Amino acid sequence: MKNYFYFALLSVVLISCNSKPTKGAITQINGYWEIEKVVFPDGNKKEYQVNEFIEYIYMKNTAGTRQKVVPQLDGSFLKGVLQDKIRVVDSANCYFLKTNSNFTKWEEKIISVSEDILVLENENKIKYHYKKFIPYAKRK
Repeated sequence: MKNYFYFALLSVVLISCNSKPTKGAITQINGYWEIEKVVFPDGNKKEYQVNEFIEYIYMKNTAGTRQKVVPQLDGSFLKGVLQDKIRVVDSANCYFLKTNSNFTKWEEKIISVSEDILVLENENKIKYHYKKFIPYAKRK
Protein backbone atom coordinates (compact mmCIF):
# COMPACT_ATOMS: atom_id res chain seq x y z
CA MET A 1 0.00 0.00 0.00
CA LYS A 2 2.82 2.36 0.88
CA ASN A 3 4.52 1.75 -2.48
CA TYR A 4 1.25 2.44 -4.30
CA PHE A 5 0.96 5.82 -2.56
CA TYR A 6 4.50 6.83 -3.56
CA PHE A 7 3.89 5.70 -7.15
CA ALA A 8 0.66 7.72 -7.33
CA LEU A 9 2.36 10.80 -5.89
CA LEU A 10 5.27 10.51 -8.32
CA SER A 11 2.87 10.09 -11.24
CA VAL A 12 0.97 13.24 -10.32
CA VAL A 13 4.19 15.28 -10.08
CA LEU A 14 5.50 13.97 -13.41
CA ILE A 15 2.23 14.53 -15.22
CA SER A 16 1.55 17.97 -13.71
CA CYS A 17 4.63 19.66 -15.21
CA ASN A 18 5.91 17.67 -18.12
CA SER A 19 6.97 20.74 -20.13
CA LYS A 20 8.28 23.24 -17.61
CA PRO A 21 9.54 26.47 -19.22
CA THR A 22 13.22 27.19 -18.74
CA LYS A 23 14.36 29.70 -16.15
CA GLY A 24 15.67 31.90 -18.96
CA ALA A 25 12.28 31.87 -20.70
CA ILE A 26 10.61 33.20 -17.55
CA THR A 27 12.37 36.54 -18.11
CA GLN A 28 10.32 36.93 -21.31
CA ILE A 29 7.18 37.42 -19.25
CA ASN A 30 7.89 41.17 -19.12
CA GLY A 31 5.79 43.30 -21.42
CA TYR A 32 2.31 43.97 -22.73
CA TRP A 33 0.11 40.89 -23.25
CA GLU A 34 -3.19 40.65 -25.11
CA ILE A 35 -5.60 37.80 -24.38
CA GLU A 36 -6.06 35.66 -27.48
CA LYS A 37 -8.24 32.82 -26.22
CA VAL A 38 -9.39 30.94 -23.15
CA VAL A 39 -9.60 27.13 -23.20
CA PHE A 40 -11.87 25.48 -20.65
CA PRO A 41 -11.27 21.99 -19.18
CA ASP A 42 -14.16 20.54 -21.21
CA GLY A 43 -12.48 21.69 -24.46
CA ASN A 44 -14.72 24.70 -25.12
CA LYS A 45 -12.90 27.85 -26.23
CA LYS A 46 -13.59 31.55 -26.13
CA GLU A 47 -11.63 33.54 -28.72
CA TYR A 48 -10.99 37.27 -28.43
CA GLN A 49 -10.81 39.38 -31.59
CA VAL A 50 -10.57 42.80 -29.92
CA ASN A 51 -9.35 43.66 -26.44
CA GLU A 52 -10.13 46.89 -24.70
CA PHE A 53 -7.73 46.06 -21.86
CA ILE A 54 -4.36 44.34 -21.96
CA GLU A 55 -2.03 43.08 -19.23
CA TYR A 56 1.19 44.89 -18.46
CA ILE A 57 3.62 42.65 -16.58
CA TYR A 58 6.88 43.95 -15.15
CA MET A 59 9.27 41.52 -13.47
CA LYS A 60 12.68 42.03 -11.92
CA ASN A 61 14.23 38.77 -10.82
CA THR A 62 11.22 36.87 -9.46
CA ALA A 63 9.01 39.74 -8.26
CA GLY A 64 7.09 42.47 -10.01
CA THR A 65 3.71 43.93 -10.87
CA ARG A 66 0.73 43.15 -13.09
CA GLN A 67 -1.63 45.86 -14.26
CA LYS A 68 -4.54 46.31 -16.68
CA VAL A 69 -3.88 49.05 -19.22
CA VAL A 70 -5.81 50.54 -22.15
CA PRO A 71 -3.81 50.96 -25.38
CA GLN A 72 -4.21 54.25 -27.22
CA LEU A 73 -3.94 54.92 -30.96
CA ASP A 74 -0.82 57.05 -30.47
CA GLY A 75 1.05 54.11 -28.86
CA SER A 76 0.66 55.26 -25.26
CA PHE A 77 -1.30 53.46 -22.53
CA LEU A 78 -3.84 54.58 -19.98
CA LYS A 79 -2.99 52.86 -16.71
CA GLY A 80 -5.46 52.03 -13.98
CA VAL A 81 -4.81 52.76 -10.34
CA LEU A 82 -4.80 49.10 -9.31
CA GLN A 83 -1.47 47.34 -9.56
CA ASP A 84 -1.18 43.74 -8.39
CA LYS A 85 2.01 42.37 -6.87
CA ILE A 86 3.31 39.22 -8.52
CA ARG A 87 6.13 36.77 -8.07
CA VAL A 88 7.32 33.70 -9.87
CA VAL A 89 7.75 30.62 -7.70
CA ASP A 90 9.43 27.35 -8.67
CA SER A 91 7.39 24.67 -6.91
CA ALA A 92 6.72 20.99 -7.58
CA ASN A 93 8.92 21.19 -10.68
CA CYS A 94 6.66 23.91 -12.16
CA TYR A 95 6.76 27.69 -12.33
CA PHE A 96 3.79 29.51 -10.86
CA LEU A 97 2.81 33.15 -11.19
CA LYS A 98 1.44 34.15 -7.79
CA THR A 99 -0.66 37.29 -7.79
CA ASN A 100 -1.60 39.30 -4.73
CA SER A 101 -4.13 42.10 -5.22
CA ASN A 102 -5.88 44.35 -2.72
CA PHE A 103 -8.91 42.07 -2.91
CA THR A 104 -7.69 38.51 -3.43
CA LYS A 105 -4.77 36.14 -4.04
CA TRP A 106 -4.42 33.55 -6.78
CA GLU A 107 -1.82 31.54 -8.62
CA GLU A 108 -1.47 30.38 -12.18
CA LYS A 109 0.83 27.71 -13.55
CA ILE A 110 3.09 29.00 -16.33
CA ILE A 111 2.49 26.46 -19.08
CA SER A 112 4.49 28.22 -21.79
CA VAL A 113 6.30 31.50 -22.26
CA SER A 114 8.29 32.84 -25.18
CA GLU A 115 8.96 36.18 -26.83
CA ASP A 116 5.47 36.17 -28.41
CA ILE A 117 3.32 33.72 -26.41
CA LEU A 118 2.27 33.31 -22.77
CA VAL A 119 -0.01 30.50 -21.55
CA LEU A 120 -1.22 30.43 -17.94
CA GLU A 121 -3.44 27.85 -16.24
CA ASN A 122 -5.47 28.69 -13.14
CA GLU A 123 -6.50 26.37 -10.30
CA ASN A 124 -9.68 25.39 -12.21
CA LYS A 125 -7.59 24.11 -15.17
CA ILE A 126 -8.69 27.04 -17.37
CA LYS A 127 -5.90 28.01 -19.78
CA TYR A 128 -5.39 31.63 -20.77
CA HIS A 129 -3.52 32.14 -24.04
CA TYR A 130 -1.88 35.54 -24.48
CA LYS A 131 0.05 37.04 -27.38
CA LYS A 132 2.47 39.97 -27.22
CA PHE A 133 0.58 43.18 -27.83
CA ILE A 134 1.46 45.00 -31.05
CA PRO A 135 0.71 48.74 -30.92
CA TYR A 136 -2.02 49.85 -33.30
CA ALA A 137 0.33 52.08 -35.30
CA LYS A 138 2.63 49.08 -36.05
CA ARG A 139 -0.15 46.72 -37.21
CA LYS A 140 -0.59 46.00 -40.89
